[in-house]
Amino acid sequence: MAREDIFDKEWVDERDKNNLEGLLEQMNLPPAVVTFVRDNKRAVQAAIVVVIIAVVAWSLYDTYRDNRIEKSSEALSAALETEGQPLFDKLADVESEYSGTDAALWAQLTAAQQLVAEGRIEDGNSAFKAVRGELGKSSILQPLVTVGVAQTAEALGNYDESRSEYQKLIELEGYEGIGYMGLGRIRELEGDTAAALEVYERYLGELDPVEIMQKQLIEDKIASIKARN
Repeated sequence: MAREDIFDKEWVDERDKNNLEGLLEQMNLPPAVVTFVRDNKRAVQAAIVVVIIAVVAWSLYDTYRDNRIEKSSEALSAALETEGQPLFDKLADVESEYSGTDAALWAQLTAAQQLVAEGRIEDGNSAFKAVRGELGKSSILQPLVTVGVAQTAEALGNYDESRSEYQKLIELEGYEGIGYMGLGRIRELEGDTAAALEVYERYLGELDPVEIMQKQLIEDKIASIKARN
């Protein structure tokens, strides 16, 4: 009797290789599932194709997004190494080329801060507001933008606007001090010393006892206002 060659493969009909029902039965799936697939074979195959396409598309999008984020960060870093008009030009390039990324938002915010640093207060105020229009309500940049709007409005003498912005900061954890000091200062500039005292005294009452230097600063403020009245 001839010895069976281990390399000899049993012939398999190609039609059996594509037998979806047979494959499901080999997977020990419940009869009801097999019946459903048999009755809806084309729909199931189409669904599988759609899922595969979706997975591949999502994978490609993730790769594209990661590359875009990396390139936007590199562009922002390169921009920050310049100064003067080239700085504004490169920040504008980051904003336009990588719109929707964190780097683009940081570019806008940096440009607004640079305008203020150069004494272009009104332009800076408008720039901060433009950044705010791009941010979500929960963005970590919101407090920084609010500080920018408040301080530029104060410098421009827009006390109503500035007062409103400082009030927002009082309600933000970690920015209460900037809010209270700014609001008290606005009240002083407006000549409403009674309101200024109320703001400083409220701030003093909310200060942590360990904040000794800040506590002393507020007490000196209060004493100075009382001495003038």
